[in-house]
Amino acid sequence: MQVATIKDVADAAGVSFKTVSRVVNGEKSVGPELRERVEQAIRDLGYKPTLAARQLAGQRSFIIGLIVPRLGISYIARMMIALATATRQAGYHLMTEVLDHDENHLSLSGKVDFSARPDCVMLTPPFSNDPRLVAHFEADGIAVVRIATVIEGHGLPIHVDEEPITVELMRHLIALGHRRIGLIGPPLPVRASEMRVSGYRKAMEEAGLPIDPDLMLRGDFSFASGVNGATAMLALPDRPTAIFATGDEMAAGVLAQAHKLGYRVPDDLAVAGFDDSPVSRMVFPALTTVYQPVQDIAQAAVDAAVHGRLPTAPFAYELRIRGSTSGDRQHCLDPYRF
Repeated sequence: MQVATIKDVADAAGVSFKTVSRVVNGEKSVGPELRERVEQAIRDLGYKPTLAARQLAGQRSFIIGLIVPRLGISYIARMMIALATATRQAGYHLMTEVLDHDENHLSLSGKVDFSARPDCVMLTPPFSNDPRLVAHFEADGIAVVRIATVIEGHGLPIHVDEEPITVELMRHLIALGHRRIGLIGPPLPVRASEMRVSGYRKAMEEAGLPIDPDLMLRGDFSFASGVNGATAMLALPDRPTAIFATGDEMAAGVLAQAHKLGYRVPDDLAVAGFDDSPVSRMVFPALTTVYQPVQDIAQAAVDAAVHGRLPTAPFAYELRIRGSTSGDRQHCLDPYRF
């Protein structure tokens, strides 16, 4: 079977190949009647333009760059999958660059070296909050979309608000009778995830509960930091009866250490996380956590990168109550939604 070419489409639609190129590249200079004729010819012939042809005709790369940290946290993996899917659906290709993130490394931007110049670069945390990297792309004249950013600067910001859902999670723990609630927070305050800390504080103050500094520790979103945080808090003379870890991998570490030390979950210690990642369903008891709308955030980022369009409504987070706080002894066998 012969593969259709742009000339075949042009002949079938009775137009020039340049008109076909303009339709394929989404240019608005083509009238609706002519556009429909070309699109019908494309459908009839099963024409699929190559990336090289689109680049040549449109004077764009049709590539969107993505920079992610070299971290094994599930949020980044899920975001990469969702961004790749949304980018492909928009007719673009995603090129990913994985970097180590060092807060003290002043030449970080010098390590960014895409093999082809992208039309836009999407930055995930922590890079979306790195003014040096943002300034690097601004100086290079490359558009930027900053996912979950809290800083001002070049590019389009995709804002998230995690405080209300954190307050809801904390209210759940407080309604169960917990008064000594530990927190294992994110590593740095200048990130969107710090809203989980502010939500913790807001709910405690709302309930008239004291905020004990001994019950507020920082982790790095790893399993090990959850283990370490639980070890420190459970050694206190007045230990917590619940621990909220601001990431599921840290919460899994809390859960594992509680089991190791002989505590029953949730009878002796309730545990909650944040992300609704795969690990939250694999541990026992299954973790109470917060579902992050990763697909919606990714789609918004791609819309911003391709069309310059920002979301008009807040993202919808959901509380997932499971056995680590409710006492339900069933495994979580729900199919995972990426």
